[in-house]
Amino acid sequence: MSLVAIGMNHKTASLEIREKLSVAKNESHKILKKLYSMPLIDEVFLLSTCNRTEIYCEMEDLSYVNNISEWLLKQKGLSLKDFEDNIYSYSDSSVVRHALNVASGLDSMVIGEPQILGQFKSAFQDAHDAGTIGKNLNRLFQYALSTAKEVRTDTQIGASSLSIANVAVSLTDQFYDDLSEKNALLIGAGETIYIAAKNLRKKNIKNIYIANRTIENAELIAKDVSGTSISLKDLPEHIKNSDIIISAASSNIPLIGKGIIETSLKHRKHRPIYIVDLGVPRNIEAEVKELPDIFLYTLDNIQDLVNQNYKTRKKAAFDAQHIIETRVEKYMNWRKAQSAFSVIKMYREDCESIRKNCLDKSLNQLNSGKEPKDIIEQLSTNLTSKLSHKPTLALNKAGQTNDRKLINLVCDIFLINKKK
Repeated sequence: MSLVAIGMNHKTASLEIREKLSVAKNESHKILKKLYSMPLIDEVFLLSTCNRTEIYCEMEDLSYVNNISEWLLKQKGLSLKDFEDNIYSYSDSSVVRHALNVASGLDSMVIGEPQILGQFKSAFQDAHDAGTIGKNLNRLFQYALSTAKEVRTDTQIGASSLSIANVAVSLTDQFYDDLSEKNALLIGAGETIYIAAKNLRKKNIKNIYIANRTIENAELIAKDVSGTSISLKDLPEHIKNSDIIISAASSNIPLIGKGIIETSLKHRKHRPIYIVDLGVPRNIEAEVKELPDIFLYTLDNIQDLVNQNYKTRKKAAFDAQHIIETRVEKYMNWRKAQSAFSVIKMYREDCESIRKNCLDKSLNQLNSGKEPKDIIEQLSTNLTSKLSHKPTLALNKAGQTNDRKLINLVCDIFLINKKK
């Protein structure tokens, strides 16, 4: 039996191509069942996200890999000939290494992103519900979970944000220990502002105001973060009460000038304001930075921090590979041990049968009144004789044919020192 992974991801295929192979959650059960019914597949689970579609399976014949790739593409009306350059496949230890990297966020478009682990768990649960998981993939899944946890705990993989919006919000920690009594003014209604608003809400900030030229767009974000939408013309009034200002609006001229901030600072009795201008062109006049009690960051400042964080994550990803390799070795050793499991079971059952047979005879002798000391001595002699009988036959046969390989193997199995 071999462990196999087949798929395509953001490294091998464009979004346009990945969309064509993507498997919706409501169709994964059907595909899993069909794959599981194939004669050479023993176990299977399917992982499909915006960045990857992958099949993990336990199968009897590696030459069958192309058949699975072709079948999956055919389900989507695609041809292997047209997409074979986008498809990759791994076997055995390479599958384990790949799965652990995926679950740990090391194979993601954004290194260390945590969402993939939840998607990995969901995919496994779908396969479990479909009845297509066995002991090998179950053990692989457990290794993936524990490895992802260890990577996140023992490295800096998740310590630094790679999102401009996330970095903008995380910098507030340098200025405010507690946001529960602070107000934030966010200008714009795009994805950056939405992410910033969500993160501020997670920090339990008191009030969030979303200002935008189109008030309806501001209302959409405000509703989702329990905030308040306002018009751009109301900015001067709200700046006075804002401890945090993050702007990422599309505008050809600055939306906030030095004069407005000066007036606001007088009203605030010089309580500081943390400002992040992510606009291109800039939304806030550069001269604002010259004012006391103002901490102004621009896109360049934030991008520098993002780049530093990327280097931190790259270093963490490198450190994580030691954890990955250790876990790969452990899983493969467990897997190899499974091949001997049935033999070990039969050997132990044979020994148990011999033990029980010898014990029954001894008990009968004891019941008949024979001397206990003699019974125990006979029991030990019978056990030794019967347990060593089959290995002795094998060694005698090996000696007669001068089969040194078998003789050495028996010595290794029974830990016999041949030099004695």
